[in-house]
Amino acid sequence: MKHTFVKYLHLVLLLVATLGFVACGHDPIPEPKPSDPEDVQVNKWTYQILSYYYLWNEEVKAIHPAYETDYQSFLTNILTAVKVNTLDGKNYNGSRSFYSYITAVPATRASSFTFPETYGMSVRAYGFNIQTQTGTVLRYFARIQYVTPNSPAARAGLKRGDWIGRIDGKQILPNNFSDINKLLPTNSSSVKVLKCSFTANATGDGVIFKEEAESNAITLTRAAVEDNPIHTHKVLTTSGGTKVGYLLFNQFKRGYDDSDLENSNEYEEQLRTVFREFKSACIEELVLDLRYNGGGYVSTAQLLSSMIAPSAKLGSKWLECRPNASRKSSWYNLLTATEVADCNLSLSRLYVIASGSSASASELMINNLRGLDVDVIHVGSTTEGKVVGMEVIDHLFNSKDKAIFGNYQYTLHPVSFRSYDAKGTSNYEKGLIPNHFYDEYMDEESLRWIEWGELGEPSEPMFKIALNLIDGVAVEQSVSRAKHINVGVVECPNTLQNNALRGTIAVPSDNFYTE
Repeated sequence: MKHTFVKYLHLVLLLVATLGFVACGHDPIPEPKPSDPEDVQVNKWTYQILSYYYLWNEEVKAIHPAYETDYQSFLTNILTAVKVNTLDGKNYNGSRSFYSYITAVPATRASSFTFPETYGMSVRAYGFNIQTQTGTVLRYFARIQYVTPNSPAARAGLKRGDWIGRIDGKQILPNNFSDINKLLPTNSSSVKVLKCSFTANATGDGVIFKEEAESNAITLTRAAVEDNPIHTHKVLTTSGGTKVGYLLFNQFKRGYDDSDLENSNEYEEQLRTVFREFKSACIEELVLDLRYNGGGYVSTAQLLSSMIAPSAKLGSKWLECRPNASRKSSWYNLLTATEVADCNLSLSRLYVIASGSSASASELMINNLRGLDVDVIHVGSTTEGKVVGMEVIDHLFNSKDKAIFGNYQYTLHPVSFRSYDAKGTSNYEKGLIPNHFYDEYMDEESLRWIEWGELGEPSEPMFKIALNLIDGVAVEQSVSRAKHINVGVVECPNTLQNNALRGTIAVPSDNFYTE
């Protein structure tokens, strides 16, 4: 089969899109006019893109939208009106959350890049029924998953596993649960947090809740901090004598500046350096920790997969991006042996730590390496189940070569393809099920959720499971205990949104072609 390599495929598709918006059986799709109000221009631009790129574009073209609304509401209204796009997002407690999204930044923003302002911690929300002297109270908490080095949280002494019980002096109750979102820097410039703790009681069949004095509250002020996705990496030798590489990778991010895709690839270069170290150390096994990785760029997943895969597989088909019926499938190959000669580990087996927070490009890594017959052993819990990806759209219908309307530059990330491995497999829409189950967030049948352990340390529970598997040590499976330990756990929706890249993002590259 003849493959046509297109370095700037994205621009070619944009031209096709511009010429192909009048479809049989549908009304002509209006173009934005300079005389239109700014919101109307943005919304017409959005509708044109969805009508061509959206994976369910035929249903979009059947909609007659109202353009007189803000751009975020317009996108949500269109996505909600489409009834067949069940793979675009998830339902959480009756509320629909979409993967497709749109962003706007000032068109006149400074050209020099600065890291985003943050508190420097990743947190997860929990809910518990707390026994008090006056009865049972439902309270919510946040637990710190990891802390970014040199961040406000790190300087304040906060660390992985710490519980936050009060925010700005208030208990988090059902009627103010949204206050947990103050921990997101996009919602506040400073926040005051009070730590608390849950410890096992003397008999080991329950927990004791303790809250620190208000005088110990910590005030955090957000600051510009680099949150390097290569959080931890090391080489160690197991008790059985096997040399193991460990990498905690929190985001498939190409470089510092996502808005400068052609020039910003610092993190991909750092990944190459890490794998050169692994190769130089002659590691025999690799543990890739993706438990907090919600996705990112296909090119980064392509690089990482190429540095792991058997050398005989290099250059072969790895990922098919299958779009709607009006477009052609696109393929990514693994990089060639020449491109990764100094950093390919040529592994036939990979241990991956993944959880419900692992999504998109993380799941694609697992599924598509398996599609190349790599034995991927998944430790953790069931993943998100995101089998679709997006393209970055910001070049249509604007003479300035950017989607600039008024004082803002817009970027639309519509779900535009479903991902498949080299064998045509894409069956994990309900999540990837682990080979060895362990849920660090909550286990009502035991108290093991109390002690998380330090990421990258051999004693950390999920890493310990992987190391035991490598050494051939029997691993205890998670099963119900005879004695149920009632810690008053309640269902707690995690409203904390990840401000990092959302989803699998495909952009043109030398290894991207149509057939």
